[in-house]
Amino acid sequence: MWKFFTGVMVTFTFISENVSAMEFDFKPLASLCRVEVKLSTSFGSGSVRGTFGKIAGKIAFAPENPQDTNGRISLSSRSLRFNNAKIAYDSHSPEWLNSSKYPEISFQMNSLRAFSWHGRELRADADGTLTIKGNEKAVTIPMSIHYFRGQRRQYEGKAGDLLKIEGLLAIPISEFGLSAGAGIDGIGKEVEVMVSVTGASNQVRPLLPSPLFR
Repeated sequence: MWKFFTGVMVTFTFISENVSAMEFDFKPLASLCRVEVKLSTSFGSGSVRGTFGKIAGKIAFAPENPQDTNGRISLSSRSLRFNNAKIAYDSHSPEWLNSSKYPEISFQMNSLRAFSWHGRELRADADGTLTIKGNEKAVTIPMSIHYFRGQRRQYEGKAGDLLKIEGLLAIPISEFGLSAGAGIDGIGKEVEVMVSVTGASNQVRPLLPSPLFR
């Protein structure tokens, strides 16, 4: 009996160590990913919305150790489109994104903190570095994370789990070299960014002890 118990514990430990952090890729289910930008304006309806058409990146996540979560998400700055023709054009000017010179916007996530479980939802603050137009700034993004075990097959017919991340961030335009001058005028001092991305893993996580599977 003792040998059996020891064998079970060794197997459990081996499995735990090998799946402690799984990698989730945003590319396979890019159609489920959306990053939206909202500009407050002094004209028209009072706000203008835009979306990024190209999103990529990966994140390593383990329910047992959410504080160790890390990864990177990148946006093609050239893929940003607004529902206003003038702003859609001006947003890529040198005064704003200057997308011809800086084709990528990125967020490097270093860790999660102040996290708490609410059923199968993890709420946390993600600390990391946001890079826009070559300017790097440390930021904290409040996030909501949902884990969907074995549900990749529903979308692609492949085995794997899904991780959905949602967040909201207000970006001061002056800190990232964005000017409200010649091109886009009459807007507020901040840009509101809403993130909803879904990453897919290449394997299904075992039913290890965690708040997700209680």
